[in-house]
Amino acid sequence: MSKLTLGIDIDGTLTEFDSFLPYLNQLLNTQVKPEQIIQYDLHEIFGMEYQAFSDLFDKHSIPMYEKSVPRPCAKDQLRWMDQRFDIVYITARYKEFEKLTQEWLREHGFPSRHIVCTGSHDKVEAIRNHQVKLMVEDRLENALQIWDDLRVPVYLLDTPYNQAKLPSGVIRVNNWHDIQKDLLQKGY
Repeated sequence: MSKLTLGIDIDGTLTEFDSFLPYLNQLLNTQVKPEQIIQYDLHEIFGMEYQAFSDLFDKHSIPMYEKSVPRPCAKDQLRWMDQRFDIVYITARYKEFEKLTQEWLREHGFPSRHIVCTGSHDKVEAIRNHQVKLMVEDRLENALQIWDDLRVPVYLLDTPYNQAKLPSGVIRVNNWHDIQKDLLQKGY
């Protein structure tokens, strides 16, 4: 019997959503707290123009990605899922960060699987190409687009920046245990 493909986002999903915060606070001499991250685009929270923040983020991506902190229990739950699904990591990171991402996954004990670096938040083509049947995301706009365009169910890990009323195909979960529990209830 062939396994279904499970797509997994990385930043804010495998990593703590506020992993970048200590680095950015130090770099920008700010004191932004996790509960202040009420929108995905951080430039306004840090009081910067979009392009200036984007350029700064690009310049400092490597240390921020390297210092990212895994979400509690993500490793154990993902190992459980790896026995039941074909996993593909689908991230908005640029292709140039693929090796660094693979090393981070290995260093933190995550299953070593294929990584798709889309270089943008539009993951629809990658999900379609890899025949993903379930997706795990943290970005609300991604989850809604995936469900609307492909009818692929999405587990949306709860964060302060993804609050909204959700359609039936986007399932809000508090943590990786909730995903496992729902998958077990569905017979996986």
